[in-house]
Amino acid sequence: MATVVVAACDGAGRRAPGRLTGVTVSTGGAQSGSGGFGDPEPGDCVEEGLCGNEIHMLSFDVPNVYFILDRSGSMEEPVEEGGDSRYKLVREAMLGMVQSLGTLINVGAALFPKGKTETDPCKVGGQVFTVKPGDPITGSEGATTLALRQATNVTPKGGTPVSATLEALETKLSTLEGRTIALLLTDGGPNCNADAACGIDECMPAMEGYCVVDDNCCEEGAMEFGPTFCVDRPATVKAVEALHSAGIDVYVIGIPGSEYYGSVLDEMALAGGVPQTGETKYHRVDDIDALEQLFAGIAADAISCEFVLQDPPPTEDETNVYLDCDVLPLDPANGWTWKDEQTVVLNGSACVDLKTGKVSQVQIVTGCPTEIPK
Repeated sequence: MATVVVAACDGAGRRAPGRLTGVTVSTGGAQSGSGGFGDPEPGDCVEEGLCGNEIHMLSFDVPNVYFILDRSGSMEEPVEEGGDSRYKLVREAMLGMVQSLGTLINVGAALFPKGKTETDPCKVGGQVFTVKPGDPITGSEGATTLALRQATNVTPKGGTPVSATLEALETKLSTLEGRTIALLLTDGGPNCNADAACGIDECMPAMEGYCVVDDNCCEEGAMEFGPTFCVDRPATVKAVEALHSAGIDVYVIGIPGSEYYGSVLDEMALAGGVPQTGETKYHRVDDIDALEQLFAGIAADAISCEFVLQDPPPTEDETNVYLDCDVLPLDPANGWTWKDEQTVVLNGSACVDLKTGKVSQVQIVTGCPTEIPK
């Protein structure tokens, strides 16, 4: 859950004596938190310029953004010679997005494979970071972001056990409170299923040129590879479908290295319920530098611009909305409007600013005439 800061001021725009200026309210996320949207500090804008004397308790839906990240051995490879590894760049993009969106989201993470893989490169992946509210936006990493950084500080090793990992996560994700979206990111195709069988066309070493083209090195008993190197298509698509059926949208993201496996990633994206509309259904990322922006855009789609007033005013013409220290006019284009007698909706650029983390404080106050566009 997140905190929405509301303000109470007297008719002259001064803070009303003896009234609360910041409250923690229910926002429908996974856990309780404080500080969301920025609690008032001395000299903050609740001290000046706001007009009204009625505090509104608000509800705001905070989505759970859950990262399911590939940390297989190939993620150790640099994107360019002498550069950082794929995994490091993905991890930094994730952390940058979490920091920029702050308390607009709750965040959790899983890795595949998970743990030590020296004796079993196909160890089932699992959760490494329990879903928690994001940090208030301060310009530096807060407790949640720092803990997520530590939890995902691993060396990439092992295979790509996607189907088994998703099956293991299904119960955990489907029982989270509120809306949950999963961002599944990989640099390859799913494998590690010992029960798989495939021809050369879906034998990964053959597809990537690591074994003789006319030799199916993914056959049972193959000396070097074997069935765990088959593309694990049916089981993985089924596992993604199961998550979507449980109410979780699964965004499938492929970074450089995944281009060999576009067809299975497309099937996974379709099964996840939120495919792209073009010929390529999964999110293909050729430039990892754009990954943080992609993460933020996906998360923004899940962030609501609606605020429910638990104690709505008797009339609608004496309420004002403030984003940070600035009054927002009643405007269906780029301001705010009433959706119904107790729901305020941010519109246009105001909604975009909220979704992209440009707003650190939302305040809704009743007691002065509603501002309209000049």
